[in-house]
Amino acid sequence: MYVTGKITHSRCLLHFARSSFCSKAFTVEHDRERSEFNVKLHNSKAFLNYSCDKPNRTIILNHTEVPAVFQGKGVGKQLAETALQYAKDKDLKVKIICEFANKYYNENKERFENNILS
Repeated sequence: MYVTGKITHSRCLLHFARSSFCSKAFTVEHDRERSEFNVKLHNSKAFLNYSCDKPNRTIILNHTEVPAVFQGKGVGKQLAETALQYAKDKDLKVKIICEFANKYYNENKERFENNILS
């Protein structure tokens, strides 16, 4: 069986990500132009997309997406944490549509409940 260098490289990346990736080894960035919090991961990125209701000072957490190879490594949790902390710091109300962000919120209610809209 013939294996190309590209496939071998991808397998090495996959092995690295599964075996030694640490969620503390990355930085969450806030991209206001794209309305997202994101983490660049090699040739891809994980992100939490949001929209704003400026008159009501509300941020709406719409969708979180993490590449499969990095799922289960805490990346999504860090994105949700950053978005919720941003809202808290800016004294914004939060409406959560994203299932993942909602799960994270439910696990950490005591820290963020004053900002959440039902």
